Amino acid sequence: MHASHATHSSDHGSLWKVFWLYGVIPSNLLWIAVLWLMNRGDMAGATLGLLAFLLVYTAWIVMAVWRAAPHARDPRYGVLARALTVAWAINTVLLVFFLGLPLLR
Repeated sequence: MHASHATHSSDHGSLWKVFWLYGVIPSNLLWIAVLWLMNRGDMAGATLGLLAFLLVYTAWIVMAVWRAAPHARDPRYGVLARALTVAWAINTVLLVFFLGLPLLR
C-alpha cells in the first residue's frame, strides 16, 4: 500500500467502523433514549429535540457510510452497507415523522 492510498483510506475510515461503531450502535442507543423519554410521557420537548438530533445524525451517517463504502475490501460489503443504511434512514425519517407529529400538539 502506498502513502496516498493510506491517507485516502484513513480520511474515510474503514467501512466496518463507520457502519457499526458510528452507525448501528449509536443509532440504536439514540432510539432507546427516544423510547425511554416517550415512556416517561412528560418530556415532549426533550423527545422532540432528540428526534431532531436523530434526523441530523442519520443524514451524517448516510454520508459517512457512502464515503467509506468504496474502500471496503469486498465491494459487495460497500453496496450492502449503503443499501442497509439508506433503508435505516428511510425508516428513521418515517418514525421521526409519525412519533414527533403527536408531540407537536
